[in-house]
Amino acid sequence: MRSTLNPKFGFWTTVALCFFFATRLFAATNLIAPDDIPPLRPARGELAPTYWEQHGAWPFVPGGLGVLVAAAVLWLLLRPRPSAPVPPAIAAHQALDPLANQPENGVVLSRISQVVRRYFSAAFAFPPGELTTAEFSRELEGRQQVGAALSIAVNAFLRECDRRKFAPSPPPAPLGAAGLAARLIDQAEARRVATEQAANAQKS
Repeated sequence: MRSTLNPKFGFWTTVALCFFFATRLFAATNLIAPDDIPPLRPARGELAPTYWEQHGAWPFVPGGLGVLVAAAVLWLLLRPRPSAPVPPAIAAHQALDPLANQPENGVVLSRISQVVRRYFSAAFAFPPGELTTAEFSRELEGRQQVGAALSIAVNAFLRECDRRKFAPSPPPAPLGAAGLAARLIDQAEARRVATEQAANAQKS
């Protein structure tokens, strides 16, 4: 039997029923009004202080001390060691050895005379500073440890070196300056050691 309801009426009826049930469902699931305060969650417990709040910067102190100690140890291990002082006689012979086989021109003679000056200045405590030949001769003659004969020989050697350095033409025969300087230094060193030993024997 065909329904006597109007098809249009059935459509609007369906729409009305859907709206009604949707409204009821919304009212059932959303009972709280928009202006109402929703129920609060239970209060949480008090937060424990963090590690840094408890200890502050103290954990960095041992680490910083460890870094400082390690740096100090490395500095002590890697720092350059002070070299032991070389005795004046040994230093003089080391400087004369490479000059022995060189031609005796003005440069070589100047270096040899400087080696002799440095040895006597260091071994016999000459005043500091660069001394002229005359000043060096006076200081040398005033040292009783050197002795008169050796002082005369050293002064004569230095004057001969100066004469050959400034001579207009080279001398006919070499002086053998390096070997002569080495012998003068050996004689002076022997006198110096003997003088020190005698002084120590008198003190004891």
